[in-house]
Order: sequence, then C-alpha cells, then structure tokens
Amino acid sequence: MTKKMRYVLHVVAAAGAIMCVVAVVCIAWFSHGVGHLRTDNVSDSHAMSNSRNSTHGYNAQCSSQAVASDAGRAVLAIREHVNYSQEAILSRPLNSIVPDSLLPENATILTNDSLPERQAYIPEVGNGHIATVVQSDTILMNGLYNGRDKTSHRARIPSTSGYLVNWTSPSGLERKYSLDIGRGIFTESYTGAGVTISLRTYAHRSLPLVMVNELTLSRENTSIDVSVKIVLNRGQESEDVNFYKDSHGILHGETKEAEYPEIAPTIRFYMLTSASLEGVETISSGLTTETFVSLTSIDVNKTKAIFQYEQARAQFLDGTLLSSHVDGWNQMWQRGRIDIAGDITISKMNYACLYYLMSSLPLTPNRKEWPFFGLSPGGLAHGVENLDYMGHVFWDQDTWMFPPIAFLHSDIGRTLVQTRIKTLRSAQLLAKRSGNEGAKYPWESSYTGLETCPAEPYGRLEIHVIGDVAMMMRQYWQLTRDVELMVDLSGADVVWETAKYWAARSTYNETDDTFSINGVMPPDEFNFPVNDSVYTNSIAALNLRFANQLARFLGKSENETWSNISSKLLILYDETLDFHPEFQGFSTYRHRPKQADVVLLGYPLMVDMKLSTRKNDLMIYEEITSTGPAMTWGMFLLGWLELDNVTKANELYQKTVANAQEPFLVWAEYADGDGATNFLTGMGGYLQMILFGYGGCRIRDETLTFKPVLMEGSNEMTFIGIDYRGCSFDLRYSDTEMTLNQTHVTCGSIGLSVRFNDSGAWHSLTTGIPMTRERQSFEIKSLP
Repeated sequence: MTKKMRYVLHVVAAAGAIMCVVAVVCIAWFSHGVGHLRTDNVSDSHAMSNSRNSTHGYNAQCSSQAVASDAGRAVLAIREHVNYSQEAILSRPLNSIVPDSLLPENATILTNDSLPERQAYIPEVGNGHIATVVQSDTILMNGLYNGRDKTSHRARIPSTSGYLVNWTSPSGLERKYSLDIGRGIFTESYTGAGVTISLRTYAHRSLPLVMVNELTLSRENTSIDVSVKIVLNRGQESEDVNFYKDSHGILHGETKEAEYPEIAPTIRFYMLTSASLEGVETISSGLTTETFVSLTSIDVNKTKAIFQYEQARAQFLDGTLLSSHVDGWNQMWQRGRIDIAGDITISKMNYACLYYLMSSLPLTPNRKEWPFFGLSPGGLAHGVENLDYMGHVFWDQDTWMFPPIAFLHSDIGRTLVQTRIKTLRSAQLLAKRSGNEGAKYPWESSYTGLETCPAEPYGRLEIHVIGDVAMMMRQYWQLTRDVELMVDLSGADVVWETAKYWAARSTYNETDDTFSINGVMPPDEFNFPVNDSVYTNSIAALNLRFANQLARFLGKSENETWSNISSKLLILYDETLDFHPEFQGFSTYRHRPKQADVVLLGYPLMVDMKLSTRKNDLMIYEEITSTGPAMTWGMFLLGWLELDNVTKANELYQKTVANAQEPFLVWAEYADGDGATNFLTGMGGYLQMILFGYGGCRIRDETLTFKPVLMEGSNEMTFIGIDYRGCSFDLRYSDTEMTLNQTHVTCGSIGLSVRFNDSGAWHSLTTGIPMTRERQSFEIKSLP
C-alpha cells in the first residue's frame, strides 16, 4: 500500500470506520493509571492527595515497576515514528463543511497576508488539553511538566501538526493567513487562477485529545493541475521527553525528570498520529475538490487516546470532523460571551481576549485520572524551558483570569477552583516547612503544587497569593453557593487552612493593639521586603472574615482568633493626604510601584473607604506607577468608572490595550512587546474592565449589583450568559435603555429577581420574557 493511495468516501468506507470505533471499545483497557502520588519516602507523605477525595491530585503511573518494563528499550526519535494505522493519507473527495459561526465574522476573522516577524505574535490553537502555536515545532499538553523542582517547565512534544505550505502549483496565488476566532481555526490559504488551497489547523473542541490539520485542494475544472508541497516544522528532538514504540505504532512518551521525585514520579503519556501530510500532495484525477487530513491524539490514558483518534478518523470520513469542532465552539459562545456593537476595533479586541483565554481551558468537568492543572500567564501553548514563566500557575489565575471566566461560565470557574483544592496538601506542607500552621500556596506551581519559582525571593515573600486563592474561593461561593464543592470536595478546607496561615503569620503590636504582617513582597515587586503591605494585609483580613462567614453558614463555630486578627490587622491610611500608603515607610517621592497594587483595594477587594480616598489612591498611584504589565491600567480605568468619571476612564482605554499586537491581537506582557507571550493575565484584566468597569458589576454576598456605562464608540453592549446561583441571564444595554432576560434556571433553583434604582420593589424574572427599562443601576438576587 503506497502513500498516495486514497480513502475515498463511500458507504462501505464509512461503515468500516464506524466498525473500527466499535472495535476499539472492546480493546482491553490500557490506562495511564490511577495510582496515587508516591509519598512513601517523604516524611510529610500525605501532602499530595486530598484526604476527603483521594482521586484528586496527580495520578501518574510510572512506578518503579512501570519504569522497569522499559528497561533495555531504545529511545525513539519522534521522526522515526511509524504511523499508527500504517496506511495512506486519509482523504475525501469533498471540502469539509464549515458551519456558521455564532459570532460576527467581520469582528472574528483576523486576516493578514503575512505572519508576524516575531514568533511571539503568532497565534495559537488549543482546547484546554493540548495546544500549539501554529506552524511551530511544539505541542504542549495540560499537566505535562519536566524538570527538577524549580526548573519545572512545560514538557515540549515535537510537533506533528506544525505544517506550512512551501510552494504551490499553479504559482502566483494570493496568500492569506487567518485566525477564525469564532470557529477556533487557523488557515493558510492560496487563491487565484480558478484554484483554492487551504491548510487548516485546529485543536478539536469536542474531541479534546485530538489536533487536526486539513489540507483542501479545489479547482474550477479538472483540467487544472493542482499540487502543493507541505513542510512539517518538527524542530529538534525533545530535551524533555523520551519516546518508545508501543503497540500498533503508538508512541509511548515519558518525561525525563520528575519535579519532586520523592513526591511524584515522571509522567507517561501516549501519542498517535495518522500519515503525515509532509511532501507533495496532488489532487486526484477527476476530482474538483479533495481534502486530506492529519490527526494527532495525545493523552495519559492509552485507551482514550486510541478511542478519540478513531472517533476523529470516522468523523473525517463521514464529513463531520470540522463541523463537530465548530459546534463545540458555538456551544461555548452560546453559553457565555460579551458582544460589543458600534466599534469594530473594540469588538475584535473583546472576542480575541475571550478566544485566547478559552483556548487554554477545558469545557468538560475534571477527569479524575488527569485533572486540569491551572492557567499560566502565557496559556497552554507557551511555557517551555526558560520562556513565558515556564507554564507555571500564579496569582494571575486567581485574581486576573478567574473572575470573567466564572462570571460567564461558572462550570469552568469550578474547574479553576478545583486546581487549588487538589493542591491543598502541598500548600499545607509548604506552610509546615515555613514554620507556620495552615496552608501556604506557592507563588508559582506546576505539577505537584509545591514551589517551582526559579528565583528568590518571590516564593518566600510574595505570600499575598495565599489570600488571592481564598478570594477566588469567596467569589465562586458568592456566585454559586456550591455547597457540594465546599463540603464534599474540600473547598471550605482551603479557606480555613489559609486563614490558619494568616493567623500564624500575623504579629501582635502591644503598643497600639494591632496586628502586622511583616517581611513580604506586595504585588508591587519593585519594593521588598516590606512590612504591612496594604494589599497583603487587606486580603488577609478578607480571608479571615470569609473563613468565619463560611463556618457560620455550614453550622460551625466562629473562630475568635480569626475575628480578632481580621478586625485589628493594620490597614495603613494617611489622614493628611487621605490615601493608602502601600507599606510602612512608603514615600510618593522615593518609591515607584511596578504595577497595580493599592488601587486593587477598591476593586476587587472592595475595602470600605471614603470616595475621596478612592479618588486619591487612583490619582496618586496613576502618577507614580511605572509602565507596568498589561493588567495595570484597566484597574485604574475601572476605578474611575466607579467614581463616575467616564471621561478619565475613556482616556485610559488606549493605554489599556497597547499590549495587543497586530494582526492577530496576541497580547505581550508589556506595551513595548516584551515579556511573556500571549499574556492571558492582561486579557483577563481587560475583560474585567469590560464586565466590572463598564458593566459596573460587583459580586456581593447576597446580590450582584450593576451600574452599566457604554464604552466610548460603542452603541450597544451585551453580556450573554451571566451565571448566578444556578441561573443564567443576559444583559443588553444602549445609551438609553437596557434589557434583562433570564435564559436558564437549573433544577433546584427557583429563579432570580431584580430591583431597579428607580424603584424600591423587587421584580421576579421569568425565563424567556425580557424586561426592559431605562438604563440605570440595578441589583440581582436569587429568589428565596
């Protein structure tokens, strides 16, 4: 059987593909394993698995017995890999049907005639399980890390999907590169002379283990010869992973170095690929259109990798592979998004930020054997050794990315919360090692949940992340009242254990009957170590108060120590200048903050203060803050909107979006284009600016409050699928009026009610019946 033999679609072939899928179900189950983290050689052996749910954590097989089974086996270069099926390139005599996108194409198809010169600005495709920068030499997978302790980084898998066009026949065709945000597809296309050539790349949204490349050759008539040379950018062999041949041509991969080998072993996974598209492809005689496909399936569970590969193969042959992918994206957009009309530039920015964030997130609930490990600043497609924060999880997830995600997709918010629950034991171990009770979440974490920050003194001093984790738990609780997660899945334990840490870390001052937290690094990383960081102390107090609040709700006794400390933690305030000094000894003349810090007291911490103090905090720190990373200026803009200074807020908008790089709106960490690539932290800050700034939303204990304002240049803004207490509703508003529409009520929830600013009465929302009023402030609560 030669490479050029074709699988032409007909009834027999389709039926055969379906039979293959059925056959796979009957295969004896091979799995990555659900064995728990190895802790027998560690004094704090319980540190890595949650006692209340032992399937949490990092169920990586690679035990000593499994390692022994590979003894004597030659490491395989990935370019030597035998194709899984050992068959010809899969093809169909038709173009793949591209379903309509739910989003407006003029705002969601970003097109250019060339790729950016800087690799950092090239877009990516991903689905929360696997991701790749298009045409790059690397595929990355959720949770796959390599490197000892603080060198841990995302393990590079040499790409089997980094295809690009080398030449076309006929030549002289018009070339375009496009990122279709609505459908989650990147396309390199060539048109002209009655010919169209398209090379699509996408990480399948409904089959998340599968990366897809589709090459379509079309001609107006069969007399035109159409050929294309495809090149695969494999890059060098991986320095992170050893590959071995497995059964049926499957690649068995294993990371080379465990993060903390005394806690958790190296990671094993499996990889299947169909026949490569590399080489010269020519349309078959007699056809006007032909589509070729390359499939890659990667997972820690061999059976699942095989099964989804076969599903993808069958869907390609019956013509539904692309449509099922687009359907997955459409379902996600239908459930939650932001629409902004009137300014196409703003609309593009809005959708691009949502796309890049969602490309790094799974749409399905956590798998026990391989959960989601968290959002890193550069997303899932970035983070190899020494680049883009190496794929580590920071406060960026909890403070900057979580709020807009949970607001529009509470189920995905739950997944993010679980990334911190499953590492609770690691945080407890870190607290114990630091000489304190409770849980000390690391500044940077990767696979095990232990500290992987490669530089000092961040991991030792930047402890505000502990409060950031608790604040995420609090916001999720306020939005959902998810008792199951708090009780059965140990979410409450995260809140209580972090409160214990703050109680242990606080120092009592007898002279003025206050408590201090000394020797820390605030969000402003230019100044450290400092005492009584106003942000750190404020979020610690919030953590302590919420711990007692949650205890009361769950029928437990209030902790008097937590109450005492939270009421007496020193929150610095300058009565003369009516502002919050950032820390003890802070001077507006001598100190220049790196980024948003004190301004976060107003939002998201919502510290009680006078309006004049809020205004002075904004004015003083805007003047002295350095250029700062991307999320900084959105928080200043949001603050000015809170004070009804729309003019000042609008002036800051361009400064907020200066980090987005054309033509595909990939964000850089800094406005000059440097820093981390595809900086999701900045995008999360931007989306918070939209929802909580112009939307004016605040998440409170028993209500959501709104004070909607139109963005300059827009004539209508719509928030689709706001999730609250088991219900979903849409908010659409223009300059003069607004409409609320309850769209969904889950079983067990009664529904929502609204109270408008011009009326003191509460009105029940009825599903499917919009309620329109003059644009104004309002609040939402769940019905009793």
